[in-house]
Amino acid sequence: VWEPGEHNGTFRGNNPAFVTATAALETYWTDGSAMEKQTRTRGEQVEQALISITEENLADVREYRGRGLVWGLEFHAKDRASRVARRAFELGLLIETSGPEGEVVKLLPALTTTPDELDEGLSVLARAVRETA
Repeated sequence: VWEPGEHNGTFRGNNPAFVTATAALETYWTDGSAMEKQTRTRGEQVEQALISITEENLADVREYRGRGLVWGLEFHAKDRASRVARRAFELGLLIETSGPEGEVVKLLPALTTTPDELDEGLSVLARAVRETA
């Protein structure tokens, strides 16, 4: 039995995570808007790439959706996303699948990803989609 003020167990939180989050906020959100603008710009970059991939694969891609740097590319064939993820991995890009039947390729690039890094990853994704048709 604990006395009042004794914070034991899981309810107190994860101290290393609190310290890391504080450092991230102080580093990336010091001016209040730079990271937000950067994320919006990178999100537009991802969206344009997914539009191109979708247009190139109209018969195979059901839809793309997302916001910021969280995106998904859904395929009609339920196994296609896993084939795309496997091929992307062979090409050096780590992506996951999601959705109730694993039919979505999930994109979650780091907030600190540069435009060139993002272009490189999106090019690999486009290639993986083409090569698994």
